[in-house]
Amino acid sequence: MYFGKFIKLSVFVLLLLTSAYTKAQDVEVKVSVIHPKVQISNTQIFTSLKSSIEQFVNQRLWCNDKLTTVERFKVNFLIDITKYELNSNQFEGTIQIQATRQVFGSTYSTVIFNQLDNEFIFQYQEFQAMEFQPNANVYNLTGVLAFYVNVIVGMQYDTYSLEAGTPYFVKAREILNASQSIPGWRPGDGQSLKNRFYLIDNLTSERYALMRKAYYNYHLNGLDYMHKDVNKGRDEVFKAMASFEDLTRTFPNSMLIKVFFNAKYRELIEIFKGAPAADQQKAIELFSKMDPANRSFYETIKT
Repeated sequence: MYFGKFIKLSVFVLLLLTSAYTKAQDVEVKVSVIHPKVQISNTQIFTSLKSSIEQFVNQRLWCNDKLTTVERFKVNFLIDITKYELNSNQFEGTIQIQATRQVFGSTYSTVIFNQLDNEFIFQYQEFQAMEFQPNANVYNLTGVLAFYVNVIVGMQYDTYSLEAGTPYFVKAREILNASQSIPGWRPGDGQSLKNRFYLIDNLTSERYALMRKAYYNYHLNGLDYMHKDVNKGRDEVFKAMASFEDLTRTFPNSMLIKVFFNAKYRELIEIFKGAPAADQQKAIELFSKMDPANRSFYETIKT
């Protein structure tokens, strides 16, 4: 009798563990596929593309740590298909990538990455297996997806521990190195100094080690401390920003600097709207020097 109960209990536990394993996930991606410039009668291919991308990312483990639901990496892909060739199954378009992480002690999510990639060219056939080989990019769709997921995982790890994202940036570089014969991966592709090549070049370069340290301090000592002391957290954010001011003068066109401000300029405005008037002015002056393209937005800190 008791043995039978034990067997039933063991089977129940095994089922729970199996269920937990099959649902193991560290990245939550949501995909939107739009195609206003592509006029075809049967749009099922775009629905299938969306589902295939979500399954590829969400059903694969990208890091070695076991994460809770709250700790998962939250990612959004907005894919705008501008050209589709039915005979060759080739797609061309853009992909907007945005990733967020929750700030400690709050329900607020901070944007850690927000970037538009204008050279998204790939082949996709409905019901085709989403194969991926990091050292031989034979399927550019999964190559681009895996590249950006590794960048995002690395950047989020960098917000918790100094340079903890390095192993994931190395993985992204491996994908890039295997993709040099494919448009969108080479130094001269896309906009000058604003492409995948320069993104991973900056993230793995000693020149930008100071910026990665500032990125860590901004999040862990600044944002994550605000639930305890808003003023101290805000001061740490300002210190983190000031620590790489010289870098923005030396490398004003740096991809990594552009990526940082693409993600953070709106947040910086909201953080310093609640600061004393003198601190607001200091923030406006500092941020406008570092990110002159958004100078007019920083002026709204005082409103």
